[in-house]
Amino acid sequence: MSKGKTYRVKNIWKTLQGEGLFSGRPAVFVRLVGCNMWSGYENTRQRDAERTGAKCPLWCDTDFTKEGSTDYRAGELAKQIKNVGGEIKFVVITGGEPLMQIDAELIKALHGEQLFVAIETNGTMSLNEACADEATNKLQAPDWIVCSPKLSQGELKLEFFDELKLVVPDYLPKNFADFVERQRSNKVAGHPLPLLWVQPEDGVRLNEARHLAINIALSQPQWRVSVQTHKILDVD
Repeated sequence: MSKGKTYRVKNIWKTLQGEGLFSGRPAVFVRLVGCNMWSGYENTRQRDAERTGAKCPLWCDTDFTKEGSTDYRAGELAKQIKNVGGEIKFVVITGGEPLMQIDAELIKALHGEQLFVAIETNGTMSLNEACADEATNKLQAPDWIVCSPKLSQGELKLEFFDELKLVVPDYLPKNFADFVERQRSNKVAGHPLPLLWVQPEDGVRLNEARHLAINIALSQPQWRVSVQTHKILDVD
């Protein structure tokens, strides 16, 4: 990997993880620029939804565009995360789609600062391709992988994950039955911890999505309802 490679970062901030298993845990979030589903600009929503076949360009509210971003080399980014987080060792890398930029060099730099690295990915990119270490021919994977699919399961390239989050009503458990089998085994007191989530879309369909998520969980108890606690607590 070239020593001159840089990673384009939209922002880095200290906050609380708002979703999933680590909800409420202090974290440093790193938002990388770019997504392979949507350009991030309002005038391309419909075009990109048609181009990719994904529903997320129609309702995504995340700003991952290049404006106001900063370029860091791997070591620089790791040190900046440490400076922002202080005693916080939990890092969540998101986007956009973080696997467009994450690689073995960055993961090694973060681990070199004793950081626990989680990522949030849409599942459309291969972890083995993104994070292969050319020097050792081994995978330098993040410590924790949360996948929120944005295409059908047949189009997903992510080899494994720890948590699966489906944003309803556009993405439903019945359409990801095979993909669920790629989940790594996590246990509590020796019992499997599924970590399968249905999360209501936050928008004009919120009420519909809430009822759907609740009904799914009650009828399929391996699924849980994901609540965006960071919005309830009013933190970024």
